[in-house]
Parts: sequence; C-alpha cells; structure tokens
Amino acid sequence: MPALPFYSSAVNTETYDLTVGRIIKDDADVRFYRDLAAGSGPRVLELACGTGRVTIPLAEAGLDVTGLDRSPGMLREARAKFAALDPATVDRICLIEGDMVDFSLDTSFDTVIVPATAFAFLLTPDAQRACLSRVFEHLRPGGVLSIAVFDPRLDLCVPGDLGGRTDEALDPKSGRTIRVEVLSRHNDTLAQVLHEAWRFTELEAEGAVIRSAEEELVLRWTYRYEMRHLLELAGFDRIDEFSDFAGSPPAYGVQQVWVCRRPGSEAG
Repeated sequence: MPALPFYSSAVNTETYDLTVGRIIKDDADVRFYRDLAAGSGPRVLELACGTGRVTIPLAEAGLDVTGLDRSPGMLREARAKFAALDPATVDRICLIEGDMVDFSLDTSFDTVIVPATAFAFLLTPDAQRACLSRVFEHLRPGGVLSIAVFDPRLDLCVPGDLGGRTDEALDPKSGRTIRVEVLSRHNDTLAQVLHEAWRFTELEAEGAVIRSAEEELVLRWTYRYEMRHLLELAGFDRIDEFSDFAGSPPAYGVQQVWVCRRPGSEAG
C-alpha cells in the first residue's frame, strides 16, 4: 500500500501534539508572533494552522485569528480544543480548510504568519510565489508577514538515501505509546526536495499494536538569499532575517525567521 500524504492518517493527526508537534513546540515562537501582531493590528491570518498550537494562544491574547489548513484531520483536532476555551476566545477564531497556494478570503489582515516550517511544503518556486502573491493580496498596506523555515544543512542535503530515526512519546491520558519512525530519506538535490517515509504506530502499554499508518513527508529546502529574492519579487519590503525568535542574526543551519512588510500606509 502506498504511503499517505503527510497529515492524512488519524494516528498522525490525533497524536500530533504528543509527537511531531512536541519536536517543533517552542513557546518562543508563540510569543514572537503575539508581539508582532500586537504591534501591527488585531487581524491575524495563520497559514497551515494545524492543531491550533499558535492559533489558540494568539486568540487568548485578544487577537482575531483566521487559521487556514488543508488537512481536515488537523483542523478537527484544533476544533476539539474549543470546549476547554473561554467562549470569547472561541469567538475570535475562524478555522478554514484551504490551500495556502490558492485561497481567497473576504477580508484583509494586519499580520500573516506561516509558522513551523510549513512554507517548506511548497515544493516548487512557482508554488512559493503563488502563496506569497495570495498573502500580499490579503495583507493591508503596511501589514506584516512572518515566515519561519529551516536553514538547510548541506550535510543533510547530499544526493541519494540517508538513514532513518525513531522517537517515542507516552500519552499520559491513555498510557499508550506513540512510536514515530522515519524509515528513510531521499534527497533530490536538483529540485531541493527531500522525501521521507514515516510510520506512526500506537501501542498498548503491553506493546500490542492498536493502529499504524505510513505517510510520506515531502519538503523543499530554500536557501536564505533565494528566500529573500522570493519576498522581493512578491513586492515586500523592510525584509529582516533572524536565526531564532529572540532576534539573533542569521546563522547557518539553524532557522530562517523572516519578517517583512507590504508597502503602503501604516493605517489599519
């Protein structure tokens, strides 16, 4: 059976916050986006919002957040969290199923964010430019865009096949173990695209398999000057790059955290 696209299986989306989300979870990025939006205006668009890891804290801070994601399973997990939230917070959240390459919303935003390397799911320069074009159209003049992507380590971008890895997490509610295996990785260095085969397995405390699924993770790595050029071509200015969410200067092999602006009036 061929592997599913990433975020397609229930075992992945329903355990995401314990496994993959745990790897990328960093309250520093939530604070960064909250402060960025607080200085730009209350209307925030989050692309690839997933299970609401960033969406919900921004709404709790009083911001009006529209979250867009193409995975129904991830959006289902985000909505499941609403029951534990204050009704006023829920009222400030709008979740939409859609593709960040091709979306049209009936509003403009003060801030657009693309957290957690989600921009890397765009596998061609054409797709990247289409996304940035949609963002530009949905930002008010003077509005701010922030994108976080990984800075490619060249030793991990060599041609051919690389090895895998395994991680496990314990679900404190059920006592079950979630095993995440990266079975293989293949790099297409010409296209700057990596293909990884992942297996997600949920096990009883005694070790019996409850469910399992294999998915394919496909990402494109983007070099920093390529990323800067993409933003310039899309029409953005005041382009700043950091290597983390504390505002550190660019550094090799860490993160690229970009902040830029749609030119125009600063008025909301």
